[in-house]
Amino acid sequence: MSQTGEQNPNWKGGKSIAHHGYVLVRVGTMHHLADVRGYAYEHRLVAEKMLGRHLRPDEIVHHRNGDQGDNRPDNIEVLASQGHHMQAHSDNLETRRVGEANRVIHCACGCGATFRKYDKWGRPRSYVSGHNLYPREGGLA
Repeated sequence: MSQTGEQNPNWKGGKSIAHHGYVLVRVGTMHHLADVRGYAYEHRLVAEKMLGRHLRPDEIVHHRNGDQGDNRPDNIEVLASQGHHMQAHSDNLETRRVGEANRVIHCACGCGATFRKYDKWGRPRSYVSGHNLYPREGGLA
């Protein structure tokens, strides 16, 4: 017999971290923001709650401090378009510079895993894909 949700020993509180650092929250497959597995990006859920309405297709949710895991309402800003979002990032865009070493860093979740700071497109990473920021009691998720 299959155990689901909190009954499953692998349950992580309904949250997980996507490979690019965004927090996913279990909302069920019927939710309008859900993917096929029933998860939605937490920052988009927070933005809709702040607005009191659904996001429009052209609206982009921006993290003011650049930390995709920081979904506090005061760190979330809804921008009118992708162009506005690119403008918000233009001054502090962090990418690997030509000739810059791709140093080894530790996963931000504290698991001890190491990997190269920049992915193959030169974008900075801070988490190993599939890691969870919300460990269960008694150890890492």
